[in-house]
Amino acid sequence: MTPNISLIIINSFSISYGGESTIATYACIGYIICIIYLILQGVGDGSQPLISKYYGERNFDNMKNIRKLACGFALLLSLIGCAVMYITREKLGILFGASSEVNTEISKIIPIFLMSVPFVAINRITTASFYATEKSAFSYILTFIEPFLMLVLMLILPPLFGGQIMIWWSTVFARILSAILALILKQRVDKGEMTLCST
Repeated sequence: MTPNISLIIINSFSISYGGESTIATYACIGYIICIIYLILQGVGDGSQPLISKYYGERNFDNMKNIRKLACGFALLLSLIGCAVMYITREKLGILFGASSEVNTEISKIIPIFLMSVPFVAINRITTASFYATEKSAFSYILTFIEPFLMLVLMLILPPLFGGQIMIWWSTVFARILSAILALILKQRVDKGEMTLCST
């Protein structure tokens, strides 16, 4: 549900600042970058049963090793995906039948979005690990904080610092802040598990 909420927010602000061409630009970028997001989701979902198993056994060392492996693999895949999309950025719009003007915009704008992909990797794996370890409240926070931050940033940044370009950057900043929050929550949970392990 949250990707759709984010899409509504981005499109609503984009139509105000950039018009219909920006909607077409983001539609293509959204479809393209979704490929990487689904791969990252797969890594998170694939690691979840193992994390849950070791959590149930109170084997926190193995649980953390699986989480580190998943996070490292997700980051590697995100970097490979970003490299491929950056190299082919001038042809990506053509795959979706975009006009030459929109294709040019996509090639200019997609590097901005690619900057946030490694942070999405961190968020996806951390969210999956929270689901697997009975920390559903933290998972919900990480799931819904991104569109909330997007909305807040889009209300503040575009009027102050440059219109449509700040709509794009607001999505990146929201994902970076979400990943930072994910790491803070993970550190807090890990401390609690260390205390539990020592008692």
